[in-house]
Amino acid sequence: MQISKESHLVTLINVFETTPEQQQALIDQWIRFTEVVRNEPGYLGTALHKSTDGTRMINYAHWRSQADFDAFLKRHGADFAQFGQNASSIDPHTYDVVYLDERA
Repeated sequence: MQISKESHLVTLINVFETTPEQQQALIDQWIRFTEVVRNEPGYLGTALHKSTDGTRMINYAHWRSQADFDAFLKRHGADFAQFGQNASSIDPHTYDVVYLDERA
């Protein structure tokens, strides 16, 4: 995965609030889900980040287009309810890159 300001990709950032006791279970659950949906049309990749205090997990994903992402949501939107067992809140949004600073 590569972040680019010029990219026309859809970037999903999904923030999950959890507990230190549930964080690893949430990560494992998300990995299993990703393995099921990784061949969806337009899916390009995901990166999971966990907070060092154990209270959050962030899914950073790329999709080829908004249409691909919308089709995925129609097929799998109901599947997201399962994550409520390990997350107290789930906050997904799509984003555009507006600034990128990289050391040359």
